[in-house]
Amino acid sequence: MLSDTTEKRVSVSISLAESEKNEIKDIAKEYGLSLSAFLRLAAKEYATKHAETANVDQR
Repeated sequence: MLSDTTEKRVSVSISLAESEKNEIKDIAKEYGLSLSAFLRLAAKEYATKHAETANVDQR
């Protein structure tokens, strides 16, 4: 996992409709997060939850 203190961040690009971007940005703001931080955390949470589901399905 990325260590925030030891690795330099790099940019990535995703495509969103303007309305999607605004909606996600507003949600991020409600949590006191930047759009980037919110998307990063959401992606990690999604991967973690789906990994748990995948592990259950493999039993």
